[in-house]
Amino acid sequence: MKKFGILFLLIALAFSACRKDVDQVTTEETPYVPEILKKWEQKIVNVNGSLTGFVSNELGYPVAGADVKLGSLTTTTDDYGHFFFKNIQLNARGTLVQVEKEGYFPGSRRFMAVEDAENRVKIELMEKVFSESFESQDGGIVDLNGGGSITFSPNSIQKADGTPYTGLVKVAAKWLDPSDIRTLDRMPGNLQGVNGLSEEVVMATYGMIVAELESEDGQKLNILKGETATIKTPVPASLLASAPAEIPLWSYNETYGMWAEEGVSKLQNGFYVAEVTHFSYWNHDFKDPLIEFTATIVDENGTPLENYKVVIRQTGSSLYGYGHTCDRGIISGLIPQNYNLIMEIFGVCGELLYSQAIGPFQDNVDMGIITIPSSVLNATTLTGVLVDCDGDPIQNGLVVFNFDGQTVYEYTNGEPFEVLFSTCNNTNDIEIVGIDLDAALQSDPIVQIAGGTIDLGDISVCDVQLQNYLSLTVDGVTQLYVPLYEASPDTVGTGTSIQFYSGQQEQFFDIVFNGQTIGDYSGTGNQINYFGDYVNNWSFFYGSNFLNFTVTEYGNTGEAIKGTFSGPLSNSAIQPPQTVNVSGHFSVIRGF
Repeated sequence: MKKFGILFLLIALAFSACRKDVDQVTTEETPYVPEILKKWEQKIVNVNGSLTGFVSNELGYPVAGADVKLGSLTTTTDDYGHFFFKNIQLNARGTLVQVEKEGYFPGSRRFMAVEDAENRVKIELMEKVFSESFESQDGGIVDLNGGGSITFSPNSIQKADGTPYTGLVKVAAKWLDPSDIRTLDRMPGNLQGVNGLSEEVVMATYGMIVAELESEDGQKLNILKGETATIKTPVPASLLASAPAEIPLWSYNETYGMWAEEGVSKLQNGFYVAEVTHFSYWNHDFKDPLIEFTATIVDENGTPLENYKVVIRQTGSSLYGYGHTCDRGIISGLIPQNYNLIMEIFGVCGELLYSQAIGPFQDNVDMGIITIPSSVLNATTLTGVLVDCDGDPIQNGLVVFNFDGQTVYEYTNGEPFEVLFSTCNNTNDIEIVGIDLDAALQSDPIVQIAGGTIDLGDISVCDVQLQNYLSLTVDGVTQLYVPLYEASPDTVGTGTSIQFYSGQQEQFFDIVFNGQTIGDYSGTGNQINYFGDYVNNWSFFYGSNFLNFTVTEYGNTGEAIKGTFSGPLSNSAIQPPQTVNVSGHFSVIRGF
């Protein structure tokens, strides 16, 4: 059966982050909650599903070790910026996931979950730099990127306990450009709010700001009760013609994951100006009644396109919102009622693949199936069969396709494979390697030009020892992980890290031994930074050690590092955790 390969980017980072086990936490309400949110009754449509998220910084690089919260569940992003919640209860009318990392403004995403699907979100964290300051007794003006500003009155700052603050006030603040599509990844929640009547609405933004205040010794500060600050944000030239003289002002509430209407912004000489009583995120937006929207995105052969960004915007105006297709190719969300809209679909490499005028709609709408031509997808179809030394089909095989730093996996079971995947616009060559998972053998690399349909025929997996793998046996059950990312000496200390990540299979680990030579690293000479295998229901605690751990080869860059390990470990994927017997061996190409 033809399947669409799932793509993900592997980027080398410091191997310091770990992935925590999902457990229970208590959510505390933020000190300030607008009255309209206290009156608002959230609609609940419970569905079962999963969530995979990607957290990056403003340059697009993964953010490792970020704390992630979904309701009472928590986890941590892995070294590739991914997090996972498997088979949990979600709200189809709005599920909130929150992300925090020291040095960044908090991030979050509110999404409409699809039942029995692998839902996808992306959150881009913005660096938090306290680069501006003023004396509280004097007040001051803080400049924003883009030409905006925040004006503080004298003696208008309070401590966290509500008492007046005197001294230096440090400010970290940023303006989010409403004409920049990256704002959709950086903004919190989604463009969904509660108006002054406690009704749910969708919004079209004309700009946002985020600001945090702190004292010289790092204490959190805010605007003194009864006082205000003046925010001034630019309206991009592309939106100025449609900008109204007055527009509702909204603040973002982290507890509810919703925007709350709290005032009015006025247009003055190309800037929206408003008075605010506290700081979080502030937003200048239209408000409109909402309806439910659904569509299914496929290729010409009917294959669902997973993890593609779908943007809905008002014709000739600012951004409304976006989402990512789930593993069934479905996009689901809330859009404004009775508007002419544009639906845009972006590919895995960020290129615009499809644009269509839609609406206006009076009621909930299912757009049905939307087909993206293979020519637009930069589609490549590869067929073939993995065979052993006798020419017989391999019953437990894996085909790995590499291009432009991205990887597509296709598992095989003796049958011919046919896999369709999309490449980037500038992709020239694709490297293909076949693997016999049972015999730990691999084929010689095959290089093909990207594009079109290519029959690879029989791919012989014979006599070449698999280099990048780790074989793990847990209470008699064996799993082979291939290909490992690399084994890399720790650039800070004296250890070596062995990593594996597969977003498709939800399997990942980082095992470290404290040396860069052959030798015995048993006991405390090795450590598991994280280990999760949700296919086999294995999860070993951070900081665990193998009782026995021996490195038998330690090659130079581009050569193999080999070893064996064994010992009892606590498997936290089972509740209560149970002790299991673990053993294995590895051969990993040294990265540097």
